[in-house]
Amino acid sequence: MIEPLVPYNILNSLDKYDRIVVGGIIKVDDINDKVLFLKRSQHEFMPNVWEIPSGGIEEGESMLQALKREIKEETNLDILYVEKFVSAVDYLANEAKCLQINFNVRCSGNVKLSDEHSEFIFSRLDSFLSNLDEFMLKIITLE
Repeated sequence: MIEPLVPYNILNSLDKYDRIVVGGIIKVDDINDKVLFLKRSQHEFMPNVWEIPSGGIEEGESMLQALKREIKEETNLDILYVEKFVSAVDYLANEAKCLQINFNVRCSGNVKLSDEHSEFIFSRLDSFLSNLDEFMLKIITLE
């Protein structure tokens, strides 16, 4: 369970949202000072935008189950452990009020992208910030 990592005031507000999304700021053990960023495919919503793996929690899933599923689907990586809560950012998508809850995670495996993304890069946060849009900048916090 990763819900205990999320501040109480955020957990207490989940019923105000139409959709809850979880995101993983991925560090791979052998590249521990770099983060994995994915570039959305040309044919996807918001093409060519750099992002972290994320997706909605499905009915009956815990946050951890959803995070594991989304990371596996989008990158083929397996979560070793969740380090900590990083951020919660709300937004509107197709008139639905959404909240994306983000965690630092450690993963293992080799990256293999789904069709949703066209490229990936492992980069230090401080040197990659200029490639991120305003939404991603809200999600990523420098430590």
